[in-house]
Amino acid sequence: MNKIFKKISLVIILVILFVPLSAVEFQGLIFADYYGDIEPSTNYENLRSRLYFQPVLSGSLFNYTVDFELSGNLYYDPLGDPSFIEGENILKEAYLSLPVGNFDFSIGQKILSPGMVDVFSPLNNINSEYVYKLSLDDPYDSKRADLMVQIQYYPNFDDSIQLVYVPFPRPDYEETRTVTMDSTGIDVDFLFGSDPYLTDSSNSFFISYNHMSSSFDLQFDYAWYTEQTPDFDLSELVDGPSLTGNVLPLYTKKHTFGGAYSTSFNGITLVEELAVNLTEDLDGTEIGIKNSDITLNSQITGTLYGGTFAQLNIVYQHVINYDQSGSVYSPLVDDQLIDEFNNYFNQPVQNIAFFIGHLHNSFFREKLYLALNVGFFFSTDIYLAPRIAYTLSDEMKIEAGADIKTGEPSEYTLARGNLSDNYYVRLKFEY
Repeated sequence: MNKIFKKISLVIILVILFVPLSAVEFQGLIFADYYGDIEPSTNYENLRSRLYFQPVLSGSLFNYTVDFELSGNLYYDPLGDPSFIEGENILKEAYLSLPVGNFDFSIGQKILSPGMVDVFSPLNNINSEYVYKLSLDDPYDSKRADLMVQIQYYPNFDDSIQLVYVPFPRPDYEETRTVTMDSTGIDVDFLFGSDPYLTDSSNSFFISYNHMSSSFDLQFDYAWYTEQTPDFDLSELVDGPSLTGNVLPLYTKKHTFGGAYSTSFNGITLVEELAVNLTEDLDGTEIGIKNSDITLNSQITGTLYGGTFAQLNIVYQHVINYDQSGSVYSPLVDDQLIDEFNNYFNQPVQNIAFFIGHLHNSFFREKLYLALNVGFFFSTDIYLAPRIAYTLSDEMKIEAGADIKTGEPSEYTLARGNLSDNYYVRLKFEY
C-alpha cells in the first residue's frame, strides 16, 4: 500500500514539474544548528548538529486554473543515527488546489491546522507529529503532512464549511525501537515503530463550520479519525510468576466534538477552544487505551508596556472515567502498568491544569528579537524557554535559545521525546 502513496505523490510532482506553468515562485530555507545537553544531573552531551535545507516550489498551472505547492525537508546530522533524514520524511507537502465557483478542492499531501489557539489546540487533530523534539516550538520538527482530499465550501462571505478525508493516516513519527520495562513482577518489551501509513486503521474524516465577522469568529468541529499516538496491544502478554511478552502499538479510533470562539476588545483578543474526545475506551476499563477527556483551552493576547506582545494560555482537562479499570493481572503489576500508561497518555491525574505564557518584543529597528516561553504545571516542574534572534541581513539571521525544566528528568520507562535541558544556536538563510 505504501507503493500506492508513493505513486500518487509522484504523479502530483510530475504534474507540477512538467505541465506548462502560468506562474512559479521558488523559496528556500537553509540553516545550520547545534543542540547541546545541559541537564544538571548528567554530563554534557552533543545532541544534534544539522545542516538543513527546505525548498518550496509554488505557483499556478493551466493559465492560473490550478495552484500547487511542493516542498521538502533534507538534512544531514553527523551526530545522529541515522545521519540523514528518513526517506518517508523528505517530502513535506505536495498538493494541487482547484477553485470552482464557491468551492475550493485540494488533493495531495498537506498540513492543516484547524484550531484557533496557537498552542495545545485540542482541535488540531488532523496531522501527526514528530515525537522527539528538542525545542517544543521548533517548526522543523512539528507536524507531518497527510495525504488527503480537502473540500471547502463558501456559501457567503462570512461562512465556510470544510470537509477533509484522510484515507490512510500517518502515525506519530518515532524511530523503531524496543523499550524494556523490567520491574517487580514485569519483564515486558514495548515495540515502538510503525509503517509510514496506517493501512490497517484507515479512513479519517474531519468536518468543520467557520463563521468570521468583524465582531467575533466562531467554529464548530466534528472528527472521526485514527488517533496518531498509539495505544497498547496487550494481547501477547503472558501472566505468570512474572508478566512477560511483547506490547505492540495499537491505533484506535476517536470521536472529537468541539468548537472555538474568538473576539477582541480594547486591544485584547480572547480565544476559547473546547473539545470532547471520546476514545474506544469510553468506560475507562482498558488500561492500554487512552481515556476519553474534555479539554478547554483559553487564550488571551495583548500588548504590554513598550510594545511587548503577551500571550497566556490556560489549559484544563478532565479525564472521563479515570481509574475505572478492573483487575487484569496482579494488583502490583496493574498499578505499575496503569501508572506508566497514564503518564504516556499525559493523563497522570483526573483533572489537569497548566499555564503557558509567551512574551516577545523587537529592538533596534526590529533587528533584535527577544522572547520567553514559560510553562507552569502546578508543581515544582516549571518550563522556561528563552529565545533570541538577530537579523544580519534581509536573508540571514542568527538564533539561539534554551529549553529548561526545573524538575528532574522523567524516570518513566515509556517517557516520550527529549527529557533533558538543552540549548541551541542556529544560523539561518532564507530566500
